[in-house]
Amino acid sequence: MSRLSDSMARTYDEVWQRTRSRLDGLTTDEYLWEPAPDAWTLRPDTAGRWHIDGEGGGGSAPDPVPIATIAWRIGHIGLMFTDFGTRLFHGRNITLDDVEFSGTAAGGLEFLETAYRVHWREPLGTITGERWWEPSGPAFFGYAGHPVLDTVLHVLDEFTHHAAELGVLRDLYPHRPPGGSACRPASPRRHRGRGGLSLWS
Repeated sequence: MSRLSDSMARTYDEVWQRTRSRLDGLTTDEYLWEPAPDAWTLRPDTAGRWHIDGEGGGGSAPDPVPIATIAWRIGHIGLMFTDFGTRLFHGRNITLDDVEFSGTAAGGLEFLETAYRVHWREPLGTITGERWWEPSGPAFFGYAGHPVLDTVLHVLDEFTHHAAELGVLRDLYPHRPPGGSACRPASPRRHRGRGGLSLWS
């Protein structure tokens, strides 16, 4: 591996280890806890399939943007790894119908681990030499001409700041007021089943 490849892999691993350790002991109640009314979260439909609000961050957002649950942020991070990994390493796009979110903390953590290791971290380790400076590819649409390095740094930025938000939510949970909010069923308008995702934000 090149020095750049080594540094990038080491940085991702450090962020991953810190993030994963912050999620130790996560329960399903905390996973789905809504810290504010009308929070973005994961919701089951009538068939029991879980959907992510706001198209996972790829759709238009209301103003102000809703506070998101731990479940939503784990879903968003895992969706990002899956989406960007599929684009960068396989040259194709996915839709939300290709992604199975989980309504439990254990399932959400398994989803995140698979998304990170299988769809992103393992193939990231294969990037060497001039590949860092080549275009990211047509699966990135308007960003197709951006170097692979730019795309990998963008994913790192997204990963780091959303992981920090997970830590803040975990810090808040023990201080929540009495009571809680129920998880409302998914609306057909809360997710998009066709068309590519747009998580470059």
